[in-house]
Amino acid sequence: MKLETLSFDWDNYVGKLKSFNRSQIISIMDDYYNSNLSVAKIISKYSISRGIKNLSKEFPLIYIEEKCPYDKSNLVLEMPSRNGNSTRIPKCTICGHELKRNCNCKGCQEKNRKIREQKRKIIISAYTLNTNKVKYEDLSVSSKIYLSALLHAGLNDEASKISGEKIIEEKLSPTYEFDRIILEHLLSENIILVDPMSPIEAFSVNDLSIAYYIFKVNYLINVEDDSEGIDNLEYPDRSNIIQYKEECLAMWKQIALYECLEYLVEQMREARFEFNPQKKTKLVINHLIEEYSIGQIWNLIYGSVNHAAAWYQKSNVSKKHAANSVITILNNRGDRAKAENWKLNPYHRSYDNKLSQISMVFFDSILQIGSEGYEKKPSINIIGQ
Repeated sequence: MKLETLSFDWDNYVGKLKSFNRSQIISIMDDYYNSNLSVAKIISKYSISRGIKNLSKEFPLIYIEEKCPYDKSNLVLEMPSRNGNSTRIPKCTICGHELKRNCNCKGCQEKNRKIREQKRKIIISAYTLNTNKVKYEDLSVSSKIYLSALLHAGLNDEASKISGEKIIEEKLSPTYEFDRIILEHLLSENIILVDPMSPIEAFSVNDLSIAYYIFKVNYLINVEDDSEGIDNLEYPDRSNIIQYKEECLAMWKQIALYECLEYLVEQMREARFEFNPQKKTKLVINHLIEEYSIGQIWNLIYGSVNHAAAWYQKSNVSKKHAANSVITILNNRGDRAKAENWKLNPYHRSYDNKLSQISMVFFDSILQIGSEGYEKKPSINIIGQ
């Protein structure tokens, strides 16, 4: 290392070699970087305190070309270790600024404050909408049920907004895909609106675009209150809903689809199969929903996954091949069960698998059939009994 080319910050030097003069310290550094002497021999040669654990950290800082953005002084850097490795961060001796992403100096704090202030203005401009409130009586059956479940999952203690984080914590639906479907439906109907005062981190803001993370932002309710206010939205009048039997049946089947997808993914994970349900999987499950209850399909899923796992263990097929066979096996088992009139006992939810809010709202509060929602095939004849 050519020490003569470096500019040292002698004025602020506070290292443990300060009892030595500058020329002696330069000699120590020269031996450290440019000789074959061990560190122990260097310490002995110059009678350096043996209490020093890392000699390079006691060398004076060096000035680098990079300047501080706030006071324009050259930044300084600690000397590297003997092997050349250095994770040391350039810093400013005047204001304390460090050349790192999360610097907390006063200059960076003020800079970040201004950036956040500007981002907030952009967010408020983009998401403060002059949207007329939707009348509750105009909502569809799906919208009323979705809204009720969403309020169960995410309504804050002040009943003023819906927390995006709570939606996940309280399990709005059986799957993230269904969560997104519910949120996107309510947003498209202007039933809920993105809260522009959500945490700034919930938005992606740049010079070209602005977007939000659907499970991080908070939401505002945009439904016209009646005399009962928020209670009527979270706990809707079931008699007003169950009269629309076709819509309720469609909701039952939709919930059944995602309850079964959740169970299928869980069983595949337990079998250590890699799996991401696609269109074919949904087609098969929707076909089974026409014939069986949720619990009975869970029975079929359990048997199909275990059959594929056993096939993988006993044959030379690849794990991927075995995993891909599960949906075919499930479809065939479902058809055979019907053809041969199998007695399929409905399986029950595992204790560690939390029940979703939409399932509770629909089966317990709207249909008022509880566990029968899982044990009986979706049927229009059961709705409103």
